Amino acid sequence: MIKLIRFVAFTILLLGTMVLGFLGKPAEMGLAIVAAAMALVFSDIDRFKKIKGAGFEAEMVEKVEAITEKETEPMKAEDSEDTSPREAIIDSETKSVMNALNHPEFTWRYLPGIVRDTKSSKQIVTKKLAWLVENGFARRSTGRQGPIWSITEEGRIRNVLDDFESVQKI
Repeated sequence: MIKLIRFVAFTILLLGTMVLGFLGKPAEMGLAIVAAAMALVFSDIDRFKKIKGAGFEAEMVEKVEAITEKETEPMKAEDSEDTSPREAIIDSETKSVMNALNHPEFTWRYLPGIVRDTKSSKQIVTKKLAWLVENGFARRSTGRQGPIWSITEEGRIRNVLDDFESVQKI
C-alpha cells in the first residue's frame, strides 16, 4: 500500500504538475506539488525524527510506542509464541515501583512522582527502575523535564500475575 502511495505521489509530482503547468494553471500546479510532497513525506514518516518546513514542524518521540501499546488490545495467549513473563524474583520495593509505573492516570512517569507514590528514597527508586529497565519490565526515555519511565507490556503482565498470586495466597 505504501509503495502504491509513493508511486501515485511521484506520478502527480512529475507528470501532473507538468500537465497543469502546460495548461497554464499555476495555482492548481502549486497545490498538486504540495499535496504530492506531503504524501511522500508522510509515507516515510517512520524514518524521520523531526520534520520542519513551510511553517509546519513535527517531532517524533519514542513515547508513541508506549502509548500505542497501552491503548492496544493485548494479544491472546494462543496468538503469541512466548507470552510468559520472565521468571524473576521481585521484592516489595520493586513491586511498589511497578505499581507506580502502572498508575492508571499516567503512561510515563518522572522520578519525583514515582518516589512520591512509592514512599521510598530517590536512590532506591532509581536502583529499582534500572533493574526493571534491564529486565524488560520498564523502559526509559527523555521528557521535557528529564528522564521518564513507562511500564512495558511484559511489566504489566508480570504485575497482574504477582497481584493474582498474592490474592491466591490469602
